[in-house]
Amino acid sequence: MRTLIAMGLAIGLLFGADKVQGEETMQGTWKLVSGEADGKVLTEKQLKDGKLVIKGDHYTVTLEGKTNTGVQKLDPKAKPKTIDIKDDSGPNKDKTGLGIYEIKGDELHVAFAHAGKARPSKFATTADSGTWMHVWKRVKE
Repeated sequence: MRTLIAMGLAIGLLFGADKVQGEETMQGTWKLVSGEADGKVLTEKQLKDGKLVIKGDHYTVTLEGKTNTGVQKLDPKAKPKTIDIKDDSGPNKDKTGLGIYEIKGDELHVAFAHAGKARPSKFATTADSGTWMHVWKRVKE
């Protein structure tokens, strides 16, 4: 019996450690609340119906009525935390996009460079930078 309790505590601590590192906290459904691309703020039309679903290392993102899927790889120990994405379809199929991320309460902030460009170092964009930034709000389920 003590062995089962100890195993349960160990497993709980492992999952808790994942949450501290940001791996587990990104899971779930998110709504796009703001963003910018190449220094321009996204319009209400661009934000409307923006949705991100993360299950394990897979994501499904819907923006402006178009849905894309892919795989992400996180490095929560990097400063800033890094995220690499690879789309399964669309114009960036099989290309890797380099980004950074942070979670602030119920908000997920991400900034990415277009495929083939250097990873951004901050959560902002400038004109003709080839970067984009999104702020997502967790959807309570």
